[in-house]
Amino acid sequence: MDVKNTFLHGNLEEEVCMKLPPGHLQASDPTLVCRLHKSLHGLKQSSHAWHAQLSVVLEELGFKMSNADSSLFVHIGPKETLVVLIYVDDLIISGNNSEAISHLKATSFPN
Repeated sequence: MDVKNTFLHGNLEEEVCMKLPPGHLQASDPTLVCRLHKSLHGLKQSSHAWHAQLSVVLEELGFKMSNADSSLFVHIGPKETLVVLIYVDDLIISGNNSEAISHLKATSFPN
């Protein structure tokens, strides 16, 4: 499952500033900067911020992070076992219950 605009959803924990983008009314002033509150694609912190936020959502849904791989989450329920593997902006979802997989895919992920 491809998550659209993944790297625009992560909250930044540290202060990150950037020059004003071209076309901004005050972009010609080199002393002005923007402080980012959300991550941007290409920012070093983006994938970490996205992973942290997605991990919280998956754990709220009853998934446990693997001790062996922080990108692997497992949910063992009474009638289903679901496995989610995070790969950049894709979620690889597998399990033994197609209804549970469909329900997980319909879940709103961080934004």
